[in-house]
This record gives sequence, C-alpha cells and structure tokens, in this order.
Amino acid sequence: MRVLIAGVLGAVAMFIWASVAHTLTPLGAVGLTAMPNEAPAIAALHHNLGDKPGLYFFPFMTGAASDAKAMAAQEDKLRAGPSGLLAYRPPGTPGMTPRLLVTEFVLELIESVITAVLLAFAVGFSRRLGMAALIGVVAAMATNFSYWNWYGFSLDYTFANAFTELMKFVFAGAVIAAVLGWRRGKA
Repeated sequence: MRVLIAGVLGAVAMFIWASVAHTLTPLGAVGLTAMPNEAPAIAALHHNLGDKPGLYFFPFMTGAASDAKAMAAQEDKLRAGPSGLLAYRPPGTPGMTPRLLVTEFVLELIESVITAVLLAFAVGFSRRLGMAALIGVVAAMATNFSYWNWYGFSLDYTFANAFTELMKFVFAGAVIAAVLGWRRGKA
C-alpha cells in the first residue's frame, strides 16, 4: 500500500513540475519558432488536410523500405525538396482542456507508480533518488533524442524537453523515496 501511495504522491510531484516547467519557465517554448508567412501556410494546410487530424511525414515514401526503387525515389524527393513532420489538428480543436490535463496526469500516475515499484527494491533515500534519476534519463532519451536524430527536432528543443522529463522523475523520486522511508524494510 505504501508503494501505491508513494506512486500517487510522486505523480502529483511530476504533474506540478511539468506544469511549472511549461507555464512558468521558458522551457515549454525552447526550440519553437513562429512559422514565416503563417496565414497562407495555415490556409494551404487547411485546404489540403481539411478536418483530417494526424501526424504527417513529408515527403511520404511510397512502397516498402526494402524496395530499391522506392528508396531511390525517396532520396530524390529529399534532395529536391523539403522534408518534415507535421502534427495537424483541424480548426475547432480546443486548446488546453480538462480532458488533456486528466490524460497527462494519468500518464504521469502510471509512470510514477511503476517508478515506485522499482524504487521499493532499493535501500536508502539516496539510492532511490539515484535510481529515479536514471529512470528519468532513460525516459528523456527514449523519445526526445530519437526525434532529434530521425525527424530533425532542434537540439535546443530536445535538450529542454529531455531536461523537463528528467526532472519529472527526480521530483517524483524524491517524494517516492521519502514516502518509502530510509530502509527497504519500511516499504
């Protein structure tokens, strides 16, 4: 029961840190820039994508990655024009909603409870905190640096988001370690 309580309280710490990081510090905007000529670009997106939300990769490769002709055609497209990844939401999509906030908290609750279960196997506050930081490093690297590598996310955006993710686990780890106590026997 103590592990579950530690996980829930750790999730609260994660949620508070993420909220502060994204709303009260510049971390939430690092690496994001305004699109030049935004209005005509948005009009073209809306004209072509309409009400179809999705994650669009361009130029999109037709054919299988094992197909030499498809790969050569894709390389030609990449040499001749721009490429990118676009997360598109149609007009009328609400901004920050209670549903999004609840979903984020549930994700952090799952992350934190799993972290609490793992930290329960460690002995002592500093070891538990160190393990939480290592879990945070893995979580920060698992997506952020792969997106930098494969999709061209900017390095400053990548570092800012990786730092935010790491600190979620450091804050949660400190709370979890405190709730679990100094020795394993107290968990």
